[in-house]
Amino acid sequence: MTTQQPRPQGSWETITAALVSKVGEGKPSGAWTKYCCPSHEGDGRAHRPSLAVKYDSDQQRTVVRCFAGCENEQVLEAVGLEVKDMFDRRLDRAAGRGRRAYRSRPQQRPVSRSDRALEAAGLPPKQPGRPDPGRQTSPWQQVAAYPYVAADGAVVGEVIRKEAQFEHGRDKEFTQRRWNSTTGEMEAGGFAPIPYQLPQVLETIAEGGVVYVVEGEKDVAAAASAGLTATTNAGGAMSWSGEHAKWLAGAGTVVIVADHDTAGYRRADRVMASLEGLVGRVRVVQAATGKDLYDHLQLGHEIADLVPIPHLDPYTPGPAAVAAPAVSTPAAETPAVSAAPSADPAISGGSVPEYLLATSGDVPQTHSDEVDSISGSWSTFMRLFMQQLTEMARKAAEKREHAARVAREKSDREAEELAVRHATEQKAVEVRLSKLADAGLDNASRTQLAEAIVDAAAWREDSQVAAQVMGQLSHQVQQRFGVRIDPLTGEVASGTTPDLAGALMGAESDRAATARLVTAQKRMVELVSNTAVEADRKAELYAAIEAWRAHPSAKSLTELTKVMDDKGVPEKVRTQARFVAVYIGRPADVVPVADLAAVRAVQPTAELRKLPEALVDPGEEVKPRVDELLGRFQDRVKLGAPTESIRTQLAETIAVMTPEDQAAARDRGLAITKAPTQDFPALWPDHVDRDELATKIRMYATLAPQAELAAGKASDLDDAAAAGLMRQAAKHRGAITKALKSGKGLHEYERDQISAVLRDIEAGKTQTPDMLFADDRSATAVDADRATLIARDTSYAHRRQAEQMLKSNMAPEGTVRRARTELGRVIDAQTELGRGHGTLPDYERLGLDQQLGAKLAAVGVSEPLRNKVANHLDSAAGESASAGKSAQRIADRWAQRRDAVVVARSVAGAAAGAAGPDYDSPERRADLERDVRSAGVSEDSVAQRMAADAGRARPPSAAVRNARGGQRRTSPGAGVSRTQHRGRKGRGPEKGLGR
Repeated sequence: MTTQQPRPQGSWETITAALVSKVGEGKPSGAWTKYCCPSHEGDGRAHRPSLAVKYDSDQQRTVVRCFAGCENEQVLEAVGLEVKDMFDRRLDRAAGRGRRAYRSRPQQRPVSRSDRALEAAGLPPKQPGRPDPGRQTSPWQQVAAYPYVAADGAVVGEVIRKEAQFEHGRDKEFTQRRWNSTTGEMEAGGFAPIPYQLPQVLETIAEGGVVYVVEGEKDVAAAASAGLTATTNAGGAMSWSGEHAKWLAGAGTVVIVADHDTAGYRRADRVMASLEGLVGRVRVVQAATGKDLYDHLQLGHEIADLVPIPHLDPYTPGPAAVAAPAVSTPAAETPAVSAAPSADPAISGGSVPEYLLATSGDVPQTHSDEVDSISGSWSTFMRLFMQQLTEMARKAAEKREHAARVAREKSDREAEELAVRHATEQKAVEVRLSKLADAGLDNASRTQLAEAIVDAAAWREDSQVAAQVMGQLSHQVQQRFGVRIDPLTGEVASGTTPDLAGALMGAESDRAATARLVTAQKRMVELVSNTAVEADRKAELYAAIEAWRAHPSAKSLTELTKVMDDKGVPEKVRTQARFVAVYIGRPADVVPVADLAAVRAVQPTAELRKLPEALVDPGEEVKPRVDELLGRFQDRVKLGAPTESIRTQLAETIAVMTPEDQAAARDRGLAITKAPTQDFPALWPDHVDRDELATKIRMYATLAPQAELAAGKASDLDDAAAAGLMRQAAKHRGAITKALKSGKGLHEYERDQISAVLRDIEAGKTQTPDMLFADDRSATAVDADRATLIARDTSYAHRRQAEQMLKSNMAPEGTVRRARTELGRVIDAQTELGRGHGTLPDYERLGLDQQLGAKLAAVGVSEPLRNKVANHLDSAAGESASAGKSAQRIADRWAQRRDAVVVARSVAGAAAGAAGPDYDSPERRADLERDVRSAGVSEDSVAQRMAADAGRARPPSAAVRNARGGQRRTSPGAGVSRTQHRGRKGRGPEKGLGR
């Protein structure tokens, strides 16, 4: 026998303990603590909590509120509690009675209007839990701010809308800020319960206009775009209260536009109840298509197309409602009702007194002298009465006959209209199918093919055209996508994927992924074939590459690298093969959690850094930017504006170019100076601008799926919106194809990547790889972006942990809000530290930790808790500094590669200009130092270059041959460089000269 554990005392302890046991720990949110609702989110999966709990000390009770619309009884019942458990103070006993004032026996909850409406609409009584969005892949970003204004025009607060990208799509969250008139700033927290756009609402009410109540500020903006006055409330769907409703008092008509879900119907019921007695008339409607008013308008519907909701709208009876007694309604407010006209106006227009319709049994049977005296009059009266009854019966029969005739005529008309509509729809389908077939099914998108198959399957039996095109479509899908469909029904023959468009997209996506792997395999085989490895070993290497292609993963790539190493493949070739595998073959490869300990994730930028020289000549990559800088230089010269900064940019940019290209750029600069108004053609017009091409690729990735969907969904293939999107997408596609085919400066690997990205986009993929190009500048930007993302994610996690410490019972209430500025400065500085912008000593000199500690002490935080927060932030700073050092090492590696190119090109330029000063003259060395320094390299590189030059007494071209008859095998200046860095890692005189 188990012993029942005693339940904690007090409503707060009772309810929170039950919630923690059911759904886990809550999260503080201002005065509330948020939990997953056990009624509709208690399935154990991750949800955005919609249940809030707080303690009301005035009423000595715990307040429970589900913002998705669940009743308190439902929430408490899910954790084994009752409503009475919300109260700490016992209810007063009824006066003079020995029992409680409330009934101990539970009563059945009455069926509300929203309950009936939900049942009629087929919606669940409880709001379903939101699906797990998956792992967050981007930081939260503010996308909109909605100011709430009082009646006098003063801003009282605002609602902030934030969005972030998750693994399964985008998610949103809303926070509130209130205006602090003392500080003149916005601060976190709620504000007075006023409707959104209150001044406009009051003006509309004064003018006798209609006010729309919607759910969310986004719908208010949509209503405004349609010329309507709309409002909403902050805090969620179920936060509407009487305080909001009182501002609508005096309105003639209020239209509630409910979201098409459970919470939307519940909210509409609440709003309607709050407006009773305040406004003249309330209507409750919903979108004809979509969830809310925004969807309704975006999908092309008009305001007049809004659909009344049965059981919620007072003027719309339920689908199964019986005739109710007539209610007097003002003519102006009575909704239009369609009815058949009466056969005779007299039938409905006349009225018969009730006493004339009384039965004989109801007539008094008394007798008097007056009866005999009026017997003649009575007989006359009865005769007239019977005539009237006969006339009424005749008219009633005529009315029934007329109704039957109208019904027959209506049935005939409906049948005729149905036949006409059927013929019209068939003709429209045949026209669409013929247009698609005439344009060539090879040119049709997946969505167009899927929609055409649905049409052809539906009309195949009635239309010869549909039957003929159906056969062509079936063959096209089989040949193009490898998907077999049933020619009779148009469904996927396997029966596993009912969505045909999804099946086609999946097939094409698989083909695109396979094509990537095949291209990567081809490039890897080429690399191995060009090595000096023996033929029999090459065959084994080709088989290992095929094994990777068949089962691509980080683990199999590691195994392939080991095989290459064992077979004697040079390190450079191994590195380049790994780069090809993750750049072309698997650009988004992720190491499974189970393999993290044994397999290292492979990044294309990391493999590119390992190569001894750049894949893409930096001098070729900068040519389009040099042309653009020369154009900006000419614009400044024409206007007489300063040109020092643009000259510096040009000098730094052309430093990586060959001497011939540098001379061409300088000559163009001189020509522009002499004739600034002359039209100069671009020096390298055919070279690809990688920044511009990347923008076009990403724009195409955004537009192409939209254009395809619009073309497939449009009832007319010539639809203007669909055609416009298709034209825009085709324009970007054409520019990309032109660069791919005839653009200069692209590496063969980059062309493979662009071709693969186009296949991905056409397979429905909208995300492009982080690394589109293989040049060092693009790789540097990718590494910098990755470092920034890591730094921000790390700092955000540390901030949340520090805030959780300061929200505990050990800290005074409101500590996080009062110390938010100081904590934010610490976190921002740690973020910059994690990006590699500064060192740990630089961060410590700022003294931000001490400022935060002083603030915490000022607001009353105890010393043990301050020490705990300080230790956490010290550890976080060390972690950020470690990440920053890694980011800085990577940035230095890229800078060193660029400096090496600059130095090499300057040496080549000096050799080409041998006709100048003597090689050993001070003038030549001064010119060389000026050229190297103007190239924008680091002082360390300048010192190395000049030291290397001083160590040679003649040009490098005059280097002596060694004893074997070959030329020297070390690069000029290598010995000096090794001397400067002797003994330990690092750069600079303090680390290499032993001082």
